[in-house]
Amino acid sequence: MLSVGDTADADKAKAFEVWRIYVDPAFQGKGVGSQMLDFAEKIAGEQGYSEIVIWAFKQNTRAVSFCQKHGYCLEKGEYLGEPFEAFGVRLAKRIFL
Repeated sequence: MLSVGDTADADKAKAFEVWRIYVDPAFQGKGVGSQMLDFAEKIAGEQGYSEIVIWAFKQNTRAVSFCQKHGYCLEKGEYLGEPFEAFGVRLAKRIFL
């Protein structure tokens, strides 16, 4: 599942955001997630965005590593509060398409 759109982050008002990228465990490690992320970056570029942000739970090291492998850099972290009650990290990448 891939879900994308404008970010709600006030300090990134002109950024595109990947809200969700989920791959069924049976298909993980087969390039499906990479294809989905490539597709999201293509959509962002076609819509004129030059930056993409992705939020992940800090303890989800697999997701954070996946993003970093694709050129996203850790930008900030914060406590997410309700309903998550967890720490999150924002990763960002400049795109040039």
